[in-house]
Amino acid sequence: MKVVLKLFIVLFVFGLTSCRDTKAEEAEAEEVVQQIESIEEETEAITEEIENEAAELEETLTELDSL
Repeated sequence: MKVVLKLFIVLFVFGLTSCRDTKAEEAEAEEVVQQIESIEEETEAITEEIENEAAELEETLTELDSL
């Protein structure tokens, strides 16, 4: 019976440490996901700004061509 109890305790401790590692990894993964989403938002904003500036330049070139 002592062997079974010791085996159970070892498995229980192993299970607890595994859960802690998983929680830490999940928190780290969530942080990385937030950083990626932030970068995506910045990229979209920059892309939109560039497209707007390109449209303005195109309008200016069209005006210059018409002169």
